[in-house]
Amino acid sequence: MIIDAHTDVLWKMLNHPDIDFYEASNQLDVNFPNMEKGNIDVQVFAIFVSTYSKTSRFSIAMQSIDDFYEKILRPNQIQLATNFKQIESGLKLGRKIALLSLEGAEAIEGDLRKLRAFYRLGVRAMGLTWNHANEVADGVGESRNGGLTSFGRLVVEEMNRLGMMIDVSHLSETGFWEVIELTKAPIIASHSNSRQICNHPRNLTDEQIQAIIENGGMIGVTFVRDFTAHKEDPNIEDLVKHIEHIAELGGISNIGLGSDFDGATPVVGLENASRINCLTNVLSKHYPDDQVQGILGKNWLNYYKKIL
Repeated sequence: MIIDAHTDVLWKMLNHPDIDFYEASNQLDVNFPNMEKGNIDVQVFAIFVSTYSKTSRFSIAMQSIDDFYEKILRPNQIQLATNFKQIESGLKLGRKIALLSLEGAEAIEGDLRKLRAFYRLGVRAMGLTWNHANEVADGVGESRNGGLTSFGRLVVEEMNRLGMMIDVSHLSETGFWEVIELTKAPIIASHSNSRQICNHPRNLTDEQIQAIIENGGMIGVTFVRDFTAHKEDPNIEDLVKHIEHIAELGGISNIGLGSDFDGATPVVGLENASRINCLTNVLSKHYPDDQVQGILGKNWLNYYKKIL
């Protein structure tokens, strides 16, 4: 059971419409052949809209959703899940399962009706920001470190009501703590590492990690080099240090994978989805089988069972 909570495949396909998801090529880190080789059972596809977009952000996100339905979904290969029963039944049939998320609330354009429209199209998670400020909150790239706006608080409440996963990767620290205070459901940091191990603003402090653990949420350790170690060519062992640290804080059951394939440069040894087994082999040297299985996917599965 391997679950990856974040890939930017749809962003790449939006910018390169000729890409074939089912073709074995180097154009994508996550394509169907690589998913098969890496034994990825569940893949979360992020819909990303740049804060600098000069056209309708909602329309751009709709283009990515259309790409997903037209170019990725195939009944006997990849199925969309919008609830836990669909994940469970699809896996029993040997299908790959896809979930949809929004990376940043830019696409809802300050309108809860658009949030609900995305939900009805199958989106089950949303990061409140990317690195910059939007109608919901400040991202980690804003030096003022602002929190949730009034509209942002309404978004958190509506996501709780709908049963959507609130993703705090990219969110400012002030915004993070306001979400923790406001949310009535466990949250996720879909693709973030430990700031104690690698001091980067996109990573989580120990206090944030402990808050997610207490909240019953999940942290998807990410393969991004810049978030893993401040050295040339970080590798899998450097990534495992983040897992070890989160586990030491009491989060062994709150750790999953959030690769960020196709969105950033991954660590050496995890160049694409076909190489996930390399991580499995390293984890097996550090943890017993049940904990390895938890990190690779079962922790995410248990979380989805609660939320979806």
